[in-house]
Amino acid sequence: MGRYKLTLAEQETTINFDNELPTANIYTHDLRLINKLKELSEKYPDQFILIRKGPQRAVAYRIPKRCIGIRPPYSEERKQRQVRDAKANGLPFSNPKKEVDHNE
Repeated sequence: MGRYKLTLAEQETTINFDNELPTANIYTHDLRLINKLKELSEKYPDQFILIRKGPQRAVAYRIPKRCIGIRPPYSEERKQRQVRDAKANGLPFSNPKKEVDHNE
């Protein structure tokens, strides 16, 4: 039997949490999110916990629910400012030696 390859639509990200527990579970195939979760798990191993690795690079993590957020869309001005900042300073989560201030 040949190896089945997931379509882009099947390479989903799901975030599950309830009102009782202080944690959320994230299952994802998204490489950017996987890299962020991996870095956060190295920095905060007691809070960002790898639950399992799945097929085709999928991962599942348990993280603090307070780290899940929904924000309004970026304004065009903010997008342009972030592009300039990224070109000047690099992208967060791409340089492990660079400290990122998360309090901004």
